[in-house]
Amino acid sequence: MNSKVRHIIYGIISFVLSFVLFLISFAIVLQSTILNPSYIMDNMNTSNYFVDKRDEIKESLVDLGYASGLDEKFFENVVDEVTIHDNTQAYLNSFYAGEKAKIDTTAFKQKFNSELDSYISKNNLKVANDGSREYLINQAANIYAAALRIPLFATLSVYLVALKNMMPLIIGGLAVLVAILCVIIIFTNSWKHRAVRYICYSTSAAFLTVGIIPAVLLSTGYMSKINIDSRAFYNLFVQSMNNILIALAICSVIFFIVSIGLFFLHKSIIRFLLIVKYRSFILYFHIASGDLVRKKRKSAEIPITVRLLKVNRDCW
Repeated sequence: MNSKVRHIIYGIISFVLSFVLFLISFAIVLQSTILNPSYIMDNMNTSNYFVDKRDEIKESLVDLGYASGLDEKFFENVVDEVTIHDNTQAYLNSFYAGEKAKIDTTAFKQKFNSELDSYISKNNLKVANDGSREYLINQAANIYAAALRIPLFATLSVYLVALKNMMPLIIGGLAVLVAILCVIIIFTNSWKHRAVRYICYSTSAAFLTVGIIPAVLLSTGYMSKINIDSRAFYNLFVQSMNNILIALAICSVIFFIVSIGLFFLHKSIIRFLLIVKYRSFILYFHIASGDLVRKKRKSAEIPITVRLLKVNRDCW
């Protein structure tokens, strides 16, 4: 095969391999982050989400309480982080299980009703009718449920659940494709230093393509500039996205380390071939000088040596 044609063919294969490595990196990161409910909960815990969400719900309930004649202090114990945590976790689990994501407000209503009884008894108040009380509790529960819903989850639920179910097959298929491309490169090259070089090209390209996105977004602080009204959702979004970018950066670093290893492996193979070529030259020199020709004129070493010289010439 012509050397130029060979370089073009293996260049295309290396490009395809680098693109598949790029895809499998993103697939693994998505599988371990956005498509994993525990990832969202971990970021909620570390971003102070439940405390911020409690304060936001209290502010909304205080506005409702003003219209009903309830003092602001009444709402101090109505909402707590534990209830918000449990309801949010159940909401996420049902969502990722492919079920209808619904926030259970039963515990909140019971707590609100109990606090309302204590407030009425403590302040010697009279309730006009049970209908107004039930209306107040339902309105408060609607505010609570609306505050716990995560934006865009309802819209993207169908697609994310389908992607979550398909992702193991996608990752497995991409891994098999990577193995096939590597086998093609290795076993179709007679000289393994060429195979190592082409694979090194692929991992180096994957290092650049995977790393450029987190490098730009993290260095510019782009995620922190996004405007989200809810402080709880803002902190959750920024931290979650930054962690995803860090995971991509780690994948990029892994490709960089692999590329360095392949580079030195390529150099070591070249060094070995140079030693073989040097020894072949010394052997040829002795043959040409007649030292070995006179002693082993009829032996099989001469054609073997000539063939070795030809092999070493072709490998370059």
